[in-house]
Amino acid sequence: MTKKYNKESKISRREMLKKSSLATAGVLAVSSAYGPFIHAKEHEVLHWSWLSASDGAVWKSCVDDYNNSDYSKKHRIKCKYVQADSSQYDTKVLAALTANKQPDFGWAQYKERLRWVKDGIVLPLRDLGKQVGLDWSDFSTYSLEESQYPTFDDDYYSVPLDMMAWQTEVNLDHIKEAGLPVDGEPNGGDELIEWAKRTTKTDSSGNVIRSGIVNMGQGIQAQVTWGIVAHQMGFRRSTDDFKTAIVNEEAGIRAMHWVMDSFDVHKVSSKNVTDRYKYYGAGKGTFFWTGPWTLSGYVSKGLNFKTILTPNIGGDQITAGSAGPLELYTNKDKGRIEPTMHVVKWLSDNSFKWCTEGRGGSPRPSINSRPDYKTSGHPWKVRGAFHSDTGLGMATVPNAIPVYNGTDFKIYSGSNFLQKTLDKVWAGRKEPEQAIAELRRKWQKNLDKT
Repeated sequence: MTKKYNKESKISRREMLKKSSLATAGVLAVSSAYGPFIHAKEHEVLHWSWLSASDGAVWKSCVDDYNNSDYSKKHRIKCKYVQADSSQYDTKVLAALTANKQPDFGWAQYKERLRWVKDGIVLPLRDLGKQVGLDWSDFSTYSLEESQYPTFDDDYYSVPLDMMAWQTEVNLDHIKEAGLPVDGEPNGGDELIEWAKRTTKTDSSGNVIRSGIVNMGQGIQAQVTWGIVAHQMGFRRSTDDFKTAIVNEEAGIRAMHWVMDSFDVHKVSSKNVTDRYKYYGAGKGTFFWTGPWTLSGYVSKGLNFKTILTPNIGGDQITAGSAGPLELYTNKDKGRIEPTMHVVKWLSDNSFKWCTEGRGGSPRPSINSRPDYKTSGHPWKVRGAFHSDTGLGMATVPNAIPVYNGTDFKIYSGSNFLQKTLDKVWAGRKEPEQAIAELRRKWQKNLDKT
């Protein structure tokens, strides 16, 4: 799929990056042909991480573990860790590329890199991984699919470190106080609402001061809730071939009404929540749909909670899922690329701590099959739903889709087109039918450009 270029005295930035990527591929092929990489001096690989929740501290310790490892000493490669702002990450990477001061690798926004892939900003990794001994056969099929962009080619453009499923954290103190079984869980959407009503508290004016279901009047949480419920009801953001936007718009509309009813009819959620993590951590919510990145913080706080599978609200018990992958960036200094892949290989091979203490389940069967996988890290009652085969197996709703400007389709986003459209629905400024029509028009334009 390599494009031909005209020889000109001036080339566009996009063409420059593509040429850099092609040159990189050539260097790697030569290096592989002449044997293993040999270090004449110690290398320092630059890593930018935008992880900032409680999982960020665990990840930093994983990088520290690498720097203290025999592998690092043997290959004479160190990894410099830099904390990056998640909201500015992409902009800063692109700016750094222009100045040739980019990180060597970073956390990828999975399924959102099609333009970067086409521009040669992120590197294809299948052959490079093999070159440093990364065992691609020890990854689940699903995790590798999450690293690909099928409308472009079949290479891998990231290394999956963990697999995430959005599940439901349950405050057990609230459940016990309401006289509900602490070892039970609601069966389906109607029972979920009943349990939520029994754990919700209001003030004298009828305002929700403790939510049975944690939600927000704007931003990520209501968007995620809608995305999960809509897909359970049969809604899809596009056809499987990424040609046509929206399948079953009626289900998308019904899911919007379900979210609005949680605020206005059942009164089990508050629109006034501004920080969902602090709200739930302070004991102000009973059922919270979130991901495994919250575990370290809530466990360390001593919050009395467990995690259950997301209830079957819409007819098909599925939930949102995504991969936590690492990506490598193109570099004019080709000598930096293979050392970087060595670091990423080690972090993947030694991701047991990350997948038991930090975030999601492992994409590598060799780690999942370890006898101490369930007994290490956080208690299984709080991470089992996120890490079990059942929990990961039902996480079939992709957070984003691998198309042009995939961010517009993303369920878990605080500033994309989907969020801005749905916020107007929750505020009563737009009817669900209008919102679906707007989403269809915008998404179709993006699919037409893919």
